[in-house]
Amino acid sequence: QSVTLEELRQAADAITQLYLNRGYLTSRAILASQNIVGGQVTIQVIEGRIGDIQVEGTERLRERYVRRRIALGANVPLRTDQLEDQLRLLRSDPLLENVEASLRAGESLGESTLIVRVVEADPLVGSISVDNYSPPSVGSERTGVALAHRNLTGLADTFSASYNRTTRGGSHVFDLNYRLPVNPMEGTVQLRTVFERNQVLQEPFDEFDIEGESERYEVSFRQPVVRSPREELAFSAGFSYRDGQTLAFDRIPIGLGANDDGETRTSVFRLGQEYVRRDVKGAWALRSQFNIGTGLLNATQNADLPDSEFLSWLGQAQRVERVGDDHLLIFQLDAQLTDNALLSSEQFVIGGGQSVRGFRQNARAGDNGIRFSVEDRFTLVRDEAGASTLQIIPFFDTGVVWNDEDNIELADQTFLAGIGLGVFWQMLPDLTIRLDLSLPLIDLDDRGVNAQDDGVYFNVNYGL
Repeated sequence: QSVTLEELRQAADAITQLYLNRGYLTSRAILASQNIVGGQVTIQVIEGRIGDIQVEGTERLRERYVRRRIALGANVPLRTDQLEDQLRLLRSDPLLENVEASLRAGESLGESTLIVRVVEADPLVGSISVDNYSPPSVGSERTGVALAHRNLTGLADTFSASYNRTTRGGSHVFDLNYRLPVNPMEGTVQLRTVFERNQVLQEPFDEFDIEGESERYEVSFRQPVVRSPREELAFSAGFSYRDGQTLAFDRIPIGLGANDDGETRTSVFRLGQEYVRRDVKGAWALRSQFNIGTGLLNATQNADLPDSEFLSWLGQAQRVERVGDDHLLIFQLDAQLTDNALLSSEQFVIGGGQSVRGFRQNARAGDNGIRFSVEDRFTLVRDEAGASTLQIIPFFDTGVVWNDEDNIELADQTFLAGIGLGVFWQMLPDLTIRLDLSLPLIDLDDRGVNAQDDGVYFNVNYGL
C-alpha cells in the first residue's frame, strides 16, 4: 500500500495529538528528512523533558529545597499537569509567599528549561492569645504566647515555642518543637518536649494543696507516600516518654496507678496513618493511631492498677462540606478504644470549648470514648478580597466515655450533649475573636459555677 507525504504528516500529527490529549504538551512527533529504504518510513517522537530547573529569588532558603520538589513533577515525557501539581504544592508552602514559573526552550531538541521565581515568606511568626479553655480546677482563663522560626538553618526546619499560663497562676505549660524535612515528599523528623506545672485552686480542693508536674519527650517521623493538591496519604511512627507527679500537702501521693512518690511514667510507641482527600465541594480527613505502651525506661508497672503497658486505638474523621458560597458544614468524629485500664494521661476526655461545649473542660474522662460534633458556618460579611470575616455558627456536640472493666467504675452521667451558637469575627487582618454560647442537654449533678459550666467560651488571637 502506498501513502503520500501528506498522509505521513497526518500520521505524525495524530501521534502528537495523542500526546497532547494526555497532558504531554511539550512532546511531539515529526517526519524528519530521511532516506527511504525498503519502503520503511520513520516518524520520530520527541518526548519533552526538563533539562534544567533554575531557581531565582531565594535568600535563606536553599535552592535545592525548591528544585527537588519541582523535580518530582518533571518526569520524562513531561506532563504539564504533574508539573503544575508540584507548583501548586509549593504555592501552599508556608515558607514561600509567592511562586511563579515559566518554560523556555532548552539547548537540545525536546528539552525545556524551567525558570522558577520565588518570594520567601517572613520566617518569624507568632501569636498572642487569651481564652477560657483551661480546666477550672487550675483556673479556666489563660493567656498564651507562641513564636516560631520556619527556616532556622536554611534547611526549611522549623523551631517553635509556646507558653500558656492561667490568669490565676494555677497552670504553666511550656511547649518546644523542632521539625526537619528530610526528603522532597515532605518526610519530616520531629522532636518535641512539653513541661507542665499545675496547682489546684478551685474551692474547696485548694485546701489540700494539690500540685502536679510533668515532662513529656517525643520523637517521630512522618512520611507521605502519596501527595498532590487533591489527596495525601501519610504514615508516621514515634515514641513518647512522660514522667508526671501529683502530690497533696507536698508529700501525699495522688493518682490511680502512681507509686509511693506520686509518680507515673509512660513509654509509648505511636503508629499513625493519615489520609486527606479534597474535592470540589470540600474535603475528607481521616486519621488513625495505634498506641503501644511499654515498660521501657522504668515506666510504671502495676499488677492490678493502670500502668504503662497497654494497647489503644485513636481514630478521627472530619468532613468539610461547602453547601454554598456562604455556607460551610463541618462534621467531626473522634473515638478511642482499648481493652486495657489506662493512666489518666492516656485517657479520652470530653467537655470544654474544644470538645463537648456546654460543660467544663475535661468534665469526663475514660479509657474509651466517642465524640461527635457538627458545625454549620454561615458567612455574613466578607472583606474586599472575598475572605470571610464574620460568621455565625450553630453547633451540636455530644460524647460518651467508659472504662475498661479492670479500671475503676466511672461516676454517673458519662454521656454529654450540648447545642449552641458561635460567632467568629476577624476584626483586623491579624486579630480574630471566637465566642461560643452552649446549652447543655444533660444536667450534671456536679455542675459548678464557672463560665464554662454556663456554656460560655471565648478565644481571642492576635497574630504577630
